[in-house]
Amino acid sequence: MTGAAQWFVSLGRPADAGPLLLCLPPAGAGPSSFRDWPAALPAGVALAVLALPGREARITEPPAFDLDQVVEAVRQRADRPYAMYGHSMGGLLAFEVVRELRRRGTPLPSRLYLGGSRPPHLPKTLARFADLPDDEFLARIAELGGLPQGVRDLPELLDLILPALRSDFDWLNRYPYRPEAPVPVPLVCLAGTDDRDADPATMADWAGHTAIGCTVRTIQGGHLFFAERAAEVAALVGTDLLAATGTAPTARAGTATAVAPARVPTDRRTPVEERPLRPDPAAEHLIPLGSGGWRVWREGVLRAAGFPADGVLRLTAPELAAVADAHLDGTVTEAELLPVLGAAVAQTSKTIYDLAGDPLFREAVTWQNLNALTALDSVRRGGPDERSHDKRRAREQAIGRYWQRYTAKNDTIGFFGPICWAALTRRTPTTTMTAGPALVRRRMVAFEWRALAAFGDRIAADPAVRRWLPAGLHAPFRLADERRVSRPAAPPVVLSPAEAAVVARLDGRTPVAEIARHLVAEEPTARRGLRNVDNVYLLLDRLVERGLVWWGVSLPMSGAAEGRLREVIAGVGEADLRRAVEADFARLCAARDEVAAAAGDPDRLHPALRALHADFTELTGQSATHRPGETYAGRAVCYEDTVRDLDVTLGAAVLDTVAAPLDVLLRAARWLTVAIAEAYGVAFRGLYEELAAEAGDREVNFADFWYLAQGPLFGTGERPIDAVSAELATRFARLTGLDDDPAGDSRLVQLSAADLAARVDDLFPADRPGWSAGRIHSPDLQICAAGVEEIDRGAATVVLGELHTAWATLDNSVFASGHDAPERLADWLATDLGPGRVRLLFPPSMPRHTARVTFALQHRTDVQLAFVPAPGADPRCVPITALRVRASGAELVVDGAGHGPWPLLEVFSELLSMHAADGFKLATARPHTPRIVIDRLVAVRETWRTNIDESGLAGATGSLGRYLAVRRWRRSLGLPERVYVKLSTETKPCYVDLSSPMFASSLCAMVRAARQQAGGAAAILVSEALPGPEQAWVPDGQGRRYQSELRIQVVDPALPATMEVTR
Repeated sequence: MTGAAQWFVSLGRPADAGPLLLCLPPAGAGPSSFRDWPAALPAGVALAVLALPGREARITEPPAFDLDQVVEAVRQRADRPYAMYGHSMGGLLAFEVVRELRRRGTPLPSRLYLGGSRPPHLPKTLARFADLPDDEFLARIAELGGLPQGVRDLPELLDLILPALRSDFDWLNRYPYRPEAPVPVPLVCLAGTDDRDADPATMADWAGHTAIGCTVRTIQGGHLFFAERAAEVAALVGTDLLAATGTAPTARAGTATAVAPARVPTDRRTPVEERPLRPDPAAEHLIPLGSGGWRVWREGVLRAAGFPADGVLRLTAPELAAVADAHLDGTVTEAELLPVLGAAVAQTSKTIYDLAGDPLFREAVTWQNLNALTALDSVRRGGPDERSHDKRRAREQAIGRYWQRYTAKNDTIGFFGPICWAALTRRTPTTTMTAGPALVRRRMVAFEWRALAAFGDRIAADPAVRRWLPAGLHAPFRLADERRVSRPAAPPVVLSPAEAAVVARLDGRTPVAEIARHLVAEEPTARRGLRNVDNVYLLLDRLVERGLVWWGVSLPMSGAAEGRLREVIAGVGEADLRRAVEADFARLCAARDEVAAAAGDPDRLHPALRALHADFTELTGQSATHRPGETYAGRAVCYEDTVRDLDVTLGAAVLDTVAAPLDVLLRAARWLTVAIAEAYGVAFRGLYEELAAEAGDREVNFADFWYLAQGPLFGTGERPIDAVSAELATRFARLTGLDDDPAGDSRLVQLSAADLAARVDDLFPADRPGWSAGRIHSPDLQICAAGVEEIDRGAATVVLGELHTAWATLDNSVFASGHDAPERLADWLATDLGPGRVRLLFPPSMPRHTARVTFALQHRTDVQLAFVPAPGADPRCVPITALRVRASGAELVVDGAGHGPWPLLEVFSELLSMHAADGFKLATARPHTPRIVIDRLVAVRETWRTNIDESGLAGATGSLGRYLAVRRWRRSLGLPERVYVKLSTETKPCYVDLSSPMFASSLCAMVRAARQQAGGAAAILVSEALPGPEQAWVPDGQGRRYQSELRIQVVDPALPATMEVTR
């Protein structure tokens, strides 16, 4: 190559002693684009600008270049400490230069400044212009602010720079980003406020590409702000560079006022916005919870029902219950009981009839199950006095089950379970609530992921469209060398030269048609047998058939799926094809929008949903519903979420009430994480030693390890979590004195947190959590109070619904969708758990996993790991086949191909947290567990365990027989009138009023169905319904009260050994 003097042009006065700043211009530009920088740079900074061929002094040379040429020029020119600034394409080029210098072991720059340059893992935006005709090509670049005004207006200048522009855009189009370990160079990102291609939020995504730190600075201006505001940008960069190298700037006459240097944060890979530093960043989002060191997020979610709490009492029948119990005592005859039963059944039928006609109730049922409207309509047609028969009773029971869910349970779905974020504060003891005039203030209607995926599958089935869709290796696969594809739990596949050339080009983003064109263009010299695009398509089809490659529409399981689908459609390069696909998708979206517009009007909503389902089936060829009856299944085409019209600030009295008792339980939760970590650490060590011995190598393929690890994690035999969870319950029984009541005769155990605190560390010894996710626990707190005044006095009882151990429950798409700034929540989570966490790429078949309830607070530094083929992989996703397990001292770590190292437990973090959340069971499997109260916190509701055969409910027949069976069962166990019943065949418990003839018949029907499915030994778990409807305190604008629970996130003050956090 030619010397560095030809490739870099020095601008301004030479500075022999200070640092060197190497600048790489944007596409089509040359050194003169930085002509205004020397006057503004502080004295002591030398400036040299890259001069690519085909522009300015090198205008007579062909404009093509390659990365090696630029790397060699930088290596030769960097004869002292240096930094680099790259703008737009120059930024991407500078980044790749740094990565190549690292590979060669050559000195790296002290800083990498990136201006207006999209991170490489994001979709290419400018590159797609490369194939446009000249006029349209230039016009599109000008629209994005990529051409200086003086150039735009002079055709002769455009003619001069067009070849260089074309060449640079061709480089962008061919650029294949491949994930590697983050560079050990600080990044300072400059973003124009009006830059449409690389705004500040986009530039912040560079954070994942550095292991040192990333700062985002904003500059007023558009895409070419480096030239439009040259004095400001040059002063900022120069001053920061001198500060970073420890050189004091010297003022120059006529230069701009120095801008404060950019800060590089101490947290690894965590960018910061321009904001004042505070002594303790963690305290910004946390407030103290008692004196034990625990802290709680200053925002939580108040989950509340969508129908008033007292609505469930419309189906109660206390008079009937009293007469039936008297009959069981022998003091009332059957003849005396029957008319009372008949009257109660008639009243229940009238209530059900009224509910079936209630517009809000009809709308709620319409959203959940269109077919269920048949039951409502049939009841309305039959009238309130229709003679009771089997079908009528079944319909009434179905309606009653919906009603109990909407009034007595705290599900977050639709307008009958709106999202409500609540503030927590210690600045005042009192709670304040302001309810708006309506139940909801915002509605959001979105497609289910599987509906979007179905549309993607449909367009991919058209060969003409498919060639314009992207393709890629399945996410866990890896091109280990030029021709070998590594697969998990399977031998590698050796590709032919032609196959390898195709696979090497696949990035999951670029349309296959563009890849095929480039491969065919290379054929005269490459001689791979890819003489035309059809050869490429045929070869790619074979790779798909062999299960190595996907080709079509790959959508992330998140709220970003619709946007990604639109990007893919926009990438269809043939205008007529694209317009046809756009028209079909616009039709589907219009039907969805009509559904959204119909929200609040059940008579309009039903036909709108029917029309959407019809359009969906016609456009995709698939049924509008799937997986009927399943929970968290994403069963329909679209869903609605809403934000409650309520502002809540919970004062210190709430936290003070629960702080001391929660401290006891949180220490037990901490112990649980340590016990899980130790148990699985032993199991994982055994697997590692087994694999290492078998392979004769202390570095073990992580994919092989992963699949063996599924046995102790999710196998059907005895698992480590089973013993640990049982031990937790045993120790808690000793702590609370349940061991002193083996017969279970006590109904209530009242304890003092102060007394328990003295003993809890002996039974649950742990001074730090077991892994990073073990720092966060999420209690569900159900406050029993008639109103806010009772809460403020500290007189309210609080029930612990669940304690989700090692599980950040606020990291959920449905909650994030109702928050004003979810990105802030993601920053909070990264502060607590550390940057660079491993996130698993789950497949769509994962149980209870949909785009609506998936993790949502992914931080820009998080690392996605693919272990099975799954759609929507992040461009930086790490394939499991790239990793290994090895010993590092006494610990096992995972790393490979520039990724990691991570402690082994951190890679399994999400799976261990699933076990921890399910494993926090405080009550042993005894027939009766009393209510356990610590101070004013109900830690365990009174609970009963039995089975179907013992209940005697499955065989009951007739209205009288079923009702009396339920009353006998209640009496035999000593149950309260209102309970929650959980059958082992069901995912969730249901509310049952044991005095109600409708609920009695419904319960018997459920038990009978469970016996048919699982046999008479199937378990029944019953717990007291606490709080009751009279203890609801969440209001609406009309003063009605709603059942609720407060979901908070508590952070452990101690850090696990597996977690590195730099403060």
